[in-house]
Amino acid sequence: MLRPMGQMKTFPTPPLLWRPPAPQPPGGLRVAWWIASRQRRDLLEVVTADSYRQPVTPIPVGRRKVFVVSDPDLIRYVFVDARTNYPKSDLMRAALGPLLGEGLLVSDGDTWVHDRQMLDPAFAQMRLEQVFPLMQQAVREHAEHLVALGDGIVVDLEEELSRVTADVIFRAIFSEPIAGADAAEVFAAFMRFQRGAPQFELDVVLRSDPAAPEPTPPAVLEDARAVRRLIGKLVDRRRAALARGETFVDFAQTAIDARDDQGQPFSQERLIDQLTVLFLAGHETSASALTWTLFMLNQQPEALARLRAEVLSVMGTRPMAFADAKSLQWTRAVFREALRLYPPAAFLTRVALADDQLGEVQVPRGSLIVVSPWVVHRHAALWSDADRFDPTRFTDGAPAPRPGSYIPFGMGPRVCTGASIAQLEAQLILAEHLRRFEFDPIHPERVKPVSRVTIRPRGGMLCRILQRDRRQH
Repeated sequence: MLRPMGQMKTFPTPPLLWRPPAPQPPGGLRVAWWIASRQRRDLLEVVTADSYRQPVTPIPVGRRKVFVVSDPDLIRYVFVDARTNYPKSDLMRAALGPLLGEGLLVSDGDTWVHDRQMLDPAFAQMRLEQVFPLMQQAVREHAEHLVALGDGIVVDLEEELSRVTADVIFRAIFSEPIAGADAAEVFAAFMRFQRGAPQFELDVVLRSDPAAPEPTPPAVLEDARAVRRLIGKLVDRRRAALARGETFVDFAQTAIDARDDQGQPFSQERLIDQLTVLFLAGHETSASALTWTLFMLNQQPEALARLRAEVLSVMGTRPMAFADAKSLQWTRAVFREALRLYPPAAFLTRVALADDQLGEVQVPRGSLIVVSPWVVHRHAALWSDADRFDPTRFTDGAPAPRPGSYIPFGMGPRVCTGASIAQLEAQLILAEHLRRFEFDPIHPERVKPVSRVTIRPRGGMLCRILQRDRRQH
């Protein structure tokens, strides 16, 4: 049980800044009407205004009790201090289990402890600097691909960024690119998986029952199997290369070499689980956040000009080096602000195994606990002018956010293993692509976020890509 929480401070509203696309928080009565009339609404749309002001907000609808927890101390209690009482929810496991199996993102209990203890020492020895040249090559080839498409080409920005981030992370994991039929299959399968997983639908959340999880449609299961087949094929290819005496320095090799305290390696299926988690963490989360970053920079030309000036000052015309990441402070701040406004996962869910108390609220056994980075990052008591795009929040000299109020990759021992990869990857892509291209969204006024596996633009984001070099010479 956690002590009752003190009064939360509300910041005064500073001068008006630009507000990126987000639903206006509705009142509880409006949400109740939407639900009663069976209106189809995205989960971001039904988060009530109270959730952005209160530490714990009960949601009095659905089959079971639901509590939105937004206070950092209470989140730490759920995620760290009392985590054995709050395992991953049936909704999260049902949604991602077909894709990730018993990977670290969805496993619990002894399974999670065993696998984390295997991977932590292995990944501690694997430095990002070692795989950076592989990441660099993927970004360089993607820039050449964009040039070859032609000046002024119109693409779905999210799909295009999914391609480059998938290639980056595949090279970091397997030391080889993802291309051709493999690339087409995994992109299409993952896009369909996100659209088809029912656990992201409001009516499924409301009727959810831990004793009877929502069945996953066969087509969605097949899409998950398609992604896992590709990972498995690459693992098999790696094992064959090892048998020929070849050596590798990448994340796949680190996971293959990992051993538990009995000297046992991961089974083939469990290895696929863990590498698929790494693929998801380093690819999908990055693609989502980068889509929103490029969109917001297009709408804020001063922030974009400052980023380009920083890249020119640090790198000149040479490619980005690993050591440049520390110097690209504004680039990092812009991406961190994008992660605040559009965190990769909008909702992290847990289930209470026993009765408990969160602050002043009684939580019965079986309750669904929702920790929403989307809500926490926009909470009036935690952030000044929370809905506004302001990268200066993360620049040197700015007041540090309250501990636990910035959780784009989670909190505690279950923090996302791909966080450091995603942030380095983002700096690399932003630095290299923004000095070569303009990304000009078509109909930016129509862009709206929706919550699936990650926060995505509804219907994609059509974008015209202009080649800056052609316009400057």
